[in-house]
Amino acid sequence: MDVAEVAVELPVAGTYHYEVPARWSMRPLVGARVLVPFGGRGVTGIVVAYPAAAAVPAGQMRPIEDVLDDVPPVSAELLDLCLWVARYYEAPPGEVLRAALPAGTRVTAARFVALTDAGREALAGAAGGALPRRLRDVLGRVAGAGGAIAARQLGARGIRREDVDALVASGLLQRTTARSRARVRPRTERVAVAVGPVDAAVRAALARAPKRLAVLEAIVAAGGAAAVADLKHAEPRAADHVRALSRAGLVEVVHRPVRRDGWAVAADDVATSAPVEPPQLTEPQRAALDQIARAVDDGVFRSFVLHGVTGSGKTEVYLHAIARALAAGKSAIVLVPEISLTPQLAARFRARFGDRVAVLHSGLSDGERFDEWHRLRRGQAAIALGARSAVFAPVDRLGVVVVDEEHDSSFKQEEGVRYHARDVALVRAQRAGAVCILGSATPSLESYRAAATGRHALLELPSRATARPLPEVDIVDLRTYQPEGDAMLTAPLAAAIDDALAAGDQVILFLNRRGFSTFVVCGRCGHAFRCPHCSVALTHHHRSRKLLCHYCGHSEPVPDRCTPCGGAKTILRRGIGTEKVAAAVGARYPGARVARLDRDSAAGAGLHDVLRRVARREVDILVGTQMVTKGHDFPGVTLVGVLCADTGLSLPDFRASERTFQLLTQVAGRAGRGDRPGRVVIQTYRPEAVAVAAAGRHDYAWFYRAESASRAELGYPPFGHVIAVRFDGPDPGAVRAVARQFEDRIRALRAPGVTALGPVEAPLARLKGRSRWHVWLRGSDRKAVRAAARALVAPGVDRPASVRVVVDVDPVSAL
Repeated sequence: MDVAEVAVELPVAGTYHYEVPARWSMRPLVGARVLVPFGGRGVTGIVVAYPAAAAVPAGQMRPIEDVLDDVPPVSAELLDLCLWVARYYEAPPGEVLRAALPAGTRVTAARFVALTDAGREALAGAAGGALPRRLRDVLGRVAGAGGAIAARQLGARGIRREDVDALVASGLLQRTTARSRARVRPRTERVAVAVGPVDAAVRAALARAPKRLAVLEAIVAAGGAAAVADLKHAEPRAADHVRALSRAGLVEVVHRPVRRDGWAVAADDVATSAPVEPPQLTEPQRAALDQIARAVDDGVFRSFVLHGVTGSGKTEVYLHAIARALAAGKSAIVLVPEISLTPQLAARFRARFGDRVAVLHSGLSDGERFDEWHRLRRGQAAIALGARSAVFAPVDRLGVVVVDEEHDSSFKQEEGVRYHARDVALVRAQRAGAVCILGSATPSLESYRAAATGRHALLELPSRATARPLPEVDIVDLRTYQPEGDAMLTAPLAAAIDDALAAGDQVILFLNRRGFSTFVVCGRCGHAFRCPHCSVALTHHHRSRKLLCHYCGHSEPVPDRCTPCGGAKTILRRGIGTEKVAAAVGARYPGARVARLDRDSAAGAGLHDVLRRVARREVDILVGTQMVTKGHDFPGVTLVGVLCADTGLSLPDFRASERTFQLLTQVAGRAGRGDRPGRVVIQTYRPEAVAVAAAGRHDYAWFYRAESASRAELGYPPFGHVIAVRFDGPDPGAVRAVARQFEDRIRALRAPGVTALGPVEAPLARLKGRSRWHVWLRGSDRKAVRAAARALVAPGVDRPASVRVVVDVDPVSAL
């Protein structure tokens, strides 16, 4: 008997053993999807191995029901990587493998109990009278439900399993399985193929059907094959004519795949991207590329931290390195923080490599991602460009993996499988013998320390690729210069904007708070309007006339009166977001064209519309959140104003200072990328903060030394390892009680060198309707910290099913 080890696509730990039916001539291949019974239903699983010994006795093992793939969609290399991710991040292996497959391809099966013909006859005739009343009642309930009831609903309908077994044994009921179809499948189109030329005999035969003849001639003129849908443009009844031509043996109708291309690069986007012909590299670029190219040619794993100031040409190094890999018959993966925010990068890759680039990101439909995934799997595309999940792209002969803006926290998945795409990229490159390039103007402390200690090779691009220097930075102390009204402009920043507009230049104003007013209160009783599902204030959005929660999406109308005290005209809107700033700036500069770029304005096609307008110089002042910091290259921008640099500095998170420095440096880098020099004005209440001062000096090394000293003292990454154990659930009391139960386990932990902090309520105590507590485990030995986490969450704590306990390995947020 063959036994298959299967990872089911469900959030359950471990793998399960299933019997391969003896009647099958061939067992499923490792990496293939199978349909297996799990509980009372059928689910998709992936065969991960054929173990020598089964964990379940032969008589108790359930068989595989069906094989869904002749060719495994998961290669051996990718399967091995996914199983490593599951082990390292304490994640269900089936959930990890699901992330490696296109969305919408999942297949499930439901089991039913259905009446047989004999059962219907028994109900209708005298034979039913011979049945015990209890069994006849069961038949009646099944008949009343339309002749079939889902197996999982039997108990809810008061039907006992032993009664069903008796009726099945007597042939009055039968057990059946209904298999669902995958939600996303390949799209095809009908194509008419001419069987032969249009000669005199054909013309004579169609003399009395001129439109039919015209359709046939159009098919021949198109090279002998044409899509029926295209033929309808000239002849609305083309489909009828094609059917008639097919019956006459003059054409053959076939189906061919149709690609759903959701990233058709617009001409305007291409115009703002790099030229197709590679530019001349600078000496630092050439030196960096030489080291990378040698590793690519050698076919060995090497990892590089490409530390280049903003505008230094890191992307050009990526493009050359990938071209080198393609020339050797290898493929590449390029990860970016948010592909929907970087259309220029996608345009540059398409401009350089054409259709060999497949784009994978959440902005595409499931069908579009399905087609791009299959192009990579079939080898029709050799470069996978996408957000974090693209690290699982089905490419063969991997040569180069690029993680652009590797410091960005969005590479960490915060729900489900909590993997970090940067670290998975390093492991994938290592196992494939490929080169991994971690690029950033502000590398994470983890990556830079790894380079400093020799784990990665450090490559430096200390100056911009053009002759222009980095922008001059002025730091304005908000304790001295009071900002002017809702525009939040101090006198120095307002004067700089005046100068830039007078010169015909463009301006970016950065504030990392969206909305119109960031909180709403009653001026009479002090009641604050907060999200009912999250521990945050609701934000007033003026255009939509709504109060919104930026965490869970809850919305409600702006109130006319205070609910607790009934006060009318006492509602105060306080705090300032980008929507209010954009309105105030528009009023302050009536002749300027002002646009906004944040999550609200970027919805739908808004993002690309705003970016195109800025690229065409149709926007004079762009007001935005961190979306304006993400890799945009606008030569017309000479001034960047940071309205308040302190919004993230005081968060209860050990990475708050690092994130602030990165944001300030990245947004400052948008200035002066064209022919004219750039200038940056940073407004702050804390000019002495290292994150602010170092960003003002473009001095990463200074920030790294200062931040490293404080991290080393506390044992935080990169000088220690951290795992967060998180508890959450809808009932605050139940979550608190479960968290408290872990106190005894924490005191009993015998893990030398591991410190446990908590359990304590999370800073965001309630999020999306779930109360949150956590425990942080910290230590210098990664294995010891992981062992402590496993011991902490081992079975034994009695908790309600509504309370979830999640292990978050290498967390990036303490909130």
